[in-house]
Amino acid sequence: MNTLLKEFGLAGPDKLTLRDKYSLSTSVFVQCMGIDVHVSIEGSGPDVVMIHGFAASLHTWDETAKQLSKQFRVIRFDLPPFGLTGPARDDQGFARKMDVAFYQQFVDALLDELNIKKCVMVGNSFGGFLSWDQAQRHPERVRGLVISDAVGYQQSLPIYIRLFTFKAIAWLTRYTIPAFLLRMAVRDVYGDKAKIKKEIMNRYLELFMHKPNRSAVGNMVGVFTDGELGPERLAHIRCKALIVWGDKDRWVSIDMASRFHRDMPNSELKIYRGVGHIPMEETPERFAIDCITFIETL
Repeated sequence: MNTLLKEFGLAGPDKLTLRDKYSLSTSVFVQCMGIDVHVSIEGSGPDVVMIHGFAASLHTWDETAKQLSKQFRVIRFDLPPFGLTGPARDDQGFARKMDVAFYQQFVDALLDELNIKKCVMVGNSFGGFLSWDQAQRHPERVRGLVISDAVGYQQSLPIYIRLFTFKAIAWLTRYTIPAFLLRMAVRDVYGDKAKIKKEIMNRYLELFMHKPNRSAVGNMVGVFTDGELGPERLAHIRCKALIVWGDKDRWVSIDMASRFHRDMPNSELKIYRGVGHIPMEETPERFAIDCITFIETL
């Protein structure tokens, strides 16, 4: 019975249990905009900030961060409402709607709170948007940019995200959501599904299906449908940029890679054959080497 309840998000670890299980030796919790934000800071040297995408967590960077932290100070964090950060709440304690403007304000405030003066931004998917957005709005802070399978242009939402734009499903997330949908979504972001490790799948399930996180997603998906991402701003990014894309990406089309490369004046493009939407997790060694090589040129 308990297994069945877990399959629908009706049972599972509580907040403290999840913190004990998924906090890193480098984890700290930082107050920002009234949110207890899960942050990992490791290594020393020039600052590198990493931002994950939808339904992920800072753990998606584990293997990449392990390599980069040998030369750099790596800062990564769980975006609300994901990972160990969980949702942002309004004055009544309900999960608040999180749109583009919210996430821009959040990243600005957190980097200020962490006293990040100059850094390289590294972002995947929606975290890729937040990274290039930071570079465009705060050129004084960002000296280099790595974006992987990034959001930036108007496109059809992946089916596993589009589901949450339906009011009935957004409402249902307050109470339940079938775990098989999340398993299908995780498999969908890998080019080679055989590379998905059991412990990684379990981590995605436990963190996403945690009731406060899951129930806030219906208020988060508005970020993809409300506000303007402003791809015309890409032309104003002046720092050097590395664009990495998996040619088996089913979530953000490979066609977008060439558009980013065209519209960002000081960029280079690397295509990873046979790789899906999250290259830093599917092929971390290659991704880390490309990041290090790029950063060393700045």
